[in-house]
Amino acid sequence: MMLLALVLVACATQQALSTLVPRAGDVAIAAVETPGEQSYAATSDSQWDMPYPFLENETPVYPDGLLASNLGPVTVRVRLIVDEQGNVVDSTSLAAPPDYPQFFAAVQAAVHDWKFWPLVRWKPVAGTRTQIEFNGWARTYEGAATALPFHQDYDITFAQKDGKGVVTSAAPTQ
Repeated sequence: MMLLALVLVACATQQALSTLVPRAGDVAIAAVETPGEQSYAATSDSQWDMPYPFLENETPVYPDGLLASNLGPVTVRVRLIVDEQGNVVDSTSLAAPPDYPQFFAAVQAAVHDWKFWPLVRWKPVAGTRTQIEFNGWARTYEGAATALPFHQDYDITFAQKDGKGVVTSAAPTQ
């Protein structure tokens, strides 16, 4: 009898705990190459420093209102337009679920503050130095250098498993 009472109390406690645990979602981000886009190959007279995002960039947050829906993985493809200072100046949806605009809204809320090391084209010129300043940083190049605007496409995958977030290095399969 005592054992039955302990089992019932344990089940009730487990049930109470499971209803109190908030659901959480997480996000995976992967830069993607778009076919037909310009490449930045070094030539004999010009070099490229490729842009890359700051590590401090915030990850989009899984929309709270959709966690209870227990959706499968959802991927948003977004194009970021970045100015020569490394600041995101625009974001455009290239592919997003039309029934859930909250996912693209979550992407836009995060990426508008993203910062990048800029795209820089430079040509080695003896006796010439160029300093490029951006987002409180400076880099000096031996030669003539120019920071350029660019765009980068990203697949941002929102996923959850058992009510908790899952991060993968690529878009999860359904």
